[in-house]
Amino acid sequence: MVRVPAYCRRFLQNCRKTSIARKESAHLTVDERKEAKATIIGLIQQQSFNTEYKAPQQAQAVSPKSRIRWFHPFIGSDQLIRIGGRLGKANQQYDSKHQILLPSSHHFSTIFVRYYHEKHLHAAPQLLLNLLRLRYWITGGRSLAKLTVHKCVICVRARPKLLEQFMAELPAARITAARPFSVTGVDYWGPIQLKPPHRRAASIKAYVAVFVCFATKAVHLELVGDLSTAKFIEALRRFVSRRGLCAEIYSDNERNFLGAANELRQILQSKDRQQTIARDYADNRIHWHFNSPRASHFGGLWEAAIASAQKHFVRVLGTHTLAYDSMETLLAQIECCPNSRTLVPLSDESSDLEALTPGHFLTGAALKAVPGIDVTDIPFNRLRQWQQLKKMFQQPWKRRNLEYISTLQGRTKWYNPPIHITKDQLAVIKDENSTPMSWPTGRIVELHPGDDGTSRVITLQTPNGRYTRPVSKICLLPISSAAENQSPPTTV
Repeated sequence: MVRVPAYCRRFLQNCRKTSIARKESAHLTVDERKEAKATIIGLIQQQSFNTEYKAPQQAQAVSPKSRIRWFHPFIGSDQLIRIGGRLGKANQQYDSKHQILLPSSHHFSTIFVRYYHEKHLHAAPQLLLNLLRLRYWITGGRSLAKLTVHKCVICVRARPKLLEQFMAELPAARITAARPFSVTGVDYWGPIQLKPPHRRAASIKAYVAVFVCFATKAVHLELVGDLSTAKFIEALRRFVSRRGLCAEIYSDNERNFLGAANELRQILQSKDRQQTIARDYADNRIHWHFNSPRASHFGGLWEAAIASAQKHFVRVLGTHTLAYDSMETLLAQIECCPNSRTLVPLSDESSDLEALTPGHFLTGAALKAVPGIDVTDIPFNRLRQWQQLKKMFQQPWKRRNLEYISTLQGRTKWYNPPIHITKDQLAVIKDENSTPMSWPTGRIVELHPGDDGTSRVITLQTPNGRYTRPVSKICLLPISSAAENQSPPTTV
């Protein structure tokens, strides 16, 4: 913006000079740049501060309604409006005491501040403002400096701020009464070290499959030898044999879970292989739901269960290692602890004798509770109304609906209004294995809105292919569309 008017001024001056006195150098001199910039700023000041520009020339005071009346402006020797201020006697340079005035709303000020920001190695807002005020005073300069840094793509990529979308409502399976583990979430925890079969052998790695009931928050732990699909299928069969067949399973988008789902799908469609199992699963088909890739917070239910189990595991085991069968025993005891925790606090009423726990839905009472009185010797005619026994098993569900469900009402985080995301926006995709400046950049090509219309999962197109990621793993870049980037024409 400065060089083009400078060359135009040189052309006009060369037209008025003889061929000997003309400047034919390809490079602009410092004086030519300075004169061109002064011409541009003078025209901008006449447009933006027309009344203030005429007042000093006519020996009049600036209007009390002027937005720059606080600076006591005056016209300098270069015919530019400068700040009067109170630093006239300061031992500083003339430009530092009487800065050139610029409006923040003009396009020239925007690109000028951006030029200073990049010239001084992407200076922070306060440093950028201090450097500008050594020669120029921009009205609303602090806001313009912050906006410039905020819209700088390199600065955003260096310190990306990931999005935080509005928390969704609970799924129906979390608040609907159902048989324990009919809707289950599953995840892995580990690795853990096991004692080798003999002294000279190396230690063995193993993992723990954590199954969590959606309705009751009951936990089931299974020891798994490795992360293969076959081992997970075996753990799933042991779990189903003890807890009953699942209607739905939720999990992360891991390869072993995908392999298990595909293998179950093949069993369901099989005609020649394992006909008995195929018929059994055909009547009770398991629907598998996979979360978005890299969206661990979508499975907060089983992540909390893993954290609780790990707390007991670390405190009990310490640095010791156990054999396979001893480890299974320890995991069974650890499983008992989260199944005995209270879902809601014990009330102050004298009739409330015990708190509601997940064990009430598994065995009818807390797993650590003392067994009740033996009534096998009481005659049958004294045990009137079978509904009393039925009511005993229905009572935990009634207490769950009255006491526990209401505690799930509030949003403890992610309560800000939903973030509006549109297609074709550019974003940086978070990669935990690289620095922010190396994170890939992609364009949003598809939105996956939830039941409330808020998009918490998106699909991005990158040079290496398409990626589906949660909104919390991206950072929108401050780059608008081509139509928005076109600023209105400015007469200079």
